[in-house]
Amino acid sequence: MTKENILEVANDLGYGNEKITFELKHRYIQPTIISPIDQLTADAINHNDKDAVDETIKNLLNEMNVVIDNKQYLVGTAAENSTLDHISTDINSRKGKAHMSMAKIVPLSTIAAYAVQQAYKNDENIFSPIEVNVVMANNLPISEIKNDPSVRNYYENLFTSKNHIVIFKNFDNDISVTINFKEVNVYKEGEVAIAIAIKHSQELRNHIINTIEKYYPDIDAKDFLENVQNILGIDTGFHTVDFPLIINGTADPFSSSSIDIGYGNVLSRAMESLPQRSQGYSVNDVVEFQNLLNSDPKTKIDKENKEYALQSEQSATPALIRKIITKFNSTLSKAKKIQLVLLMGGGTIPLMERTDYREQLINSLEEYRSSALVIPLGEEFAAYANLIGLERLANAMVEDKYK
Repeated sequence: MTKENILEVANDLGYGNEKITFELKHRYIQPTIISPIDQLTADAINHNDKDAVDETIKNLLNEMNVVIDNKQYLVGTAAENSTLDHISTDINSRKGKAHMSMAKIVPLSTIAAYAVQQAYKNDENIFSPIEVNVVMANNLPISEIKNDPSVRNYYENLFTSKNHIVIFKNFDNDISVTINFKEVNVYKEGEVAIAIAIKHSQELRNHIINTIEKYYPDIDAKDFLENVQNILGIDTGFHTVDFPLIINGTADPFSSSSIDIGYGNVLSRAMESLPQRSQGYSVNDVVEFQNLLNSDPKTKIDKENKEYALQSEQSATPALIRKIITKFNSTLSKAKKIQLVLLMGGGTIPLMERTDYREQLINSLEEYRSSALVIPLGEEFAAYANLIGLERLANAMVEDKYK
C-alpha cells in the first residue's frame, strides 16, 4: 500500500473541542458534543437534487447526522446547533478522556465526513460504499497515561481492533463509509507541543521569537530559542492542565504532570452562579455559556447578559489559577534549571486576556530566584500547539511505512 492510499490524520481531542488535521494541511475544529436521536425524522434530502447534495456535502462537517454501532447521533456542530439534548464531556467524571463516548464518535464521524467530501470532489458516487485507510496520531493528558499506562493501548485498540462503519442519514439514500485504521499512536498532551511542534514548525518558532522580543526586548530571541534546553509547558485545557517538562532537550516523564481541573471547570462554576447575578437568567450548558462570553452583543439586554457572564467568570477563575500556581511551584522545586515557561492551550487565551495569570507565574519564579522567560502563545497558536506536533508525528508515521 502506498501513501497515496492512506489518509493521514492528526487528532487532538479536547474536552471542549476536537481539533483535527487531514493530510498536514486541512484543519478543522469540532465541538466535542453529541446528541442521540431517538426517533426517525422525515426531512431527509432527496439524493437526486444536485444543488441540495452539493450544499450538504460542502457543509457536511457541520451537519453530521450519523449512525455508529447501530445508534444515531448528531455530532459536533450539528449537535451544538440542535434543540436535542446534548451529551458533552462531564468535567466531574472520574473516567479519563479515552473512555468518553465522544472520544470515539466525534473522530470517526469527522474522518468519515472528510472522506465523503473528498470522494465527492473526485466525482465518485458517494451513495456507493466508501472505504478509507487511516493512519492517525492522537494524544491524551499526561496524568491519564501516567496513572494507567495501559490506556494508550486501550485508546489505540478502540480504533484498530476492527473496521468502523459510519452511516450518514442526511439523505433519503444513506452514505456508508468504512474506516480501516492501519496504525494509531497515542502521545502525551503538551509534550507533543514543546518537544515536536517547537522543533519542527517554523511558523510556531517565528511566533515564539516575536513574542520573546515583545516581552523581553533585551534578549536575543532567536539565539535563545536555538539553544534553550529546559522548557516547562503549561497547557491549560478544558478539563486538565498539563505540565510537560523538557530537561536537557529530552522529555522528563517523571516530573511531567497534570492537574484534573481546567478552564471548563471555570465555565461550569461561572454558569452555576450566573442566575444569582442576573435576576434568574441562565444558560443550558458550558458551551452556551462560553458562546455568551465570546459574543458580540448589540442590544442593551444582550450586553447586560454578557457582562453578568464575565462577572461570573471573574469570580470563578482564581480557583483555577491557584491550582496552577501550586503545581507550578511544586515543579519549580524539582526542576530548578527551567529556562522557558510556555503558556498554551485554549484556556490560556481568557486567562491572559482577563486576569493577571502571567504576573502570578513571574512572581513564583522570582520567589525561586529563577530567570526563566514566561511566554504565552497567541490566540492563533495557543489552542493548536499540540495539533501542530501531532501533524508532524502523523506525517512521520506515513512517511516511515508507506512509500
